[in-house]
Amino acid sequence: MFRFLLVTFLALVFSATAFAEAQDLILPVALNGYTTAPIHYQTMIRIVNMSSSSVEVTLEAYQNDGTAIRILDLFPIAQPGTKTVFQIASGGSVEAFTLEDVPSLNGWIRLTFDSSALVQASAEVVMINAPVGPHPICMRPSTEILTSVQVPAVRSAQKFNGFAVVRPYRKSAYAIVNPSTTQTATVFLSLMDLNGRLIASGTVQVSPQARLSKFVQEFLPDSPSDFMGSFRITSTIPVGFGGVNVLLPQGEFTGINVASSVATVCIQVVTPARNPLTNECRAFPTPCDVPDGWVPVTSCN
Repeated sequence: MFRFLLVTFLALVFSATAFAEAQDLILPVALNGYTTAPIHYQTMIRIVNMSSSSVEVTLEAYQNDGTAIRILDLFPIAQPGTKTVFQIASGGSVEAFTLEDVPSLNGWIRLTFDSSALVQASAEVVMINAPVGPHPICMRPSTEILTSVQVPAVRSAQKFNGFAVVRPYRKSAYAIVNPSTTQTATVFLSLMDLNGRLIASGTVQVSPQARLSKFVQEFLPDSPSDFMGSFRITSTIPVGFGGVNVLLPQGEFTGINVASSVATVCIQVVTPARNPLTNECRAFPTPCDVPDGWVPVTSCN
């Protein structure tokens, strides 16, 4: 009997260890490489361990099409695979940076760590007008930096919102990231004016591990040419979301704060809703899945 109990106990311990849950943080905007030499992008990744114990954080970057790519540990000898692992002590932090000229990157970054850990992270994306160098951007004078923006990491969610502007000299751009390795995300887009009215809407498909990055008026061609309000998304599966304002004509960046909806217990009742702009009617799995601006109805018939 003792032998049986010991084997059972060890099996349970192994199972708990092998299938320990992990969590992800998503850095939705990451750029690296030349535009026109010597102008180039560089991204700084900053990770802080807020936990009471050390934590192992795995970093992996992806191009817009979902292809994984190594962005760190390339010199003097490139490490195998596409992942970089950081061991961060309690209260400690890490600053890592891409090497500017290689590899070319237009995509996003996933940070994975134990579900019990508390980690904060951000990416600083910088456009530099100077030769590439081995130093991070904090070593460069401001005269070499054309623009810089910090984009915070987010946890994936099914609903996000952020401020949006479409004006001659300021335009909002957003990135939608699908972190799933297997599922395609259907994302409903809602542009709401300052009075909370639905002004423009659309639907996009985001393939597994892919990213869509566009100006608001590219996501929604019917959006007004002069607009101030909010851009909201509702997805069939959890996604990442982030954005920047582009200041014209110089192309400088400013950050946009985004927020996900607070997780709530939603009644499991199929909810028909109609888009007041297009008259499209769909049945959504729960009331929480209805896109912003859509109007619940009794039936789509």
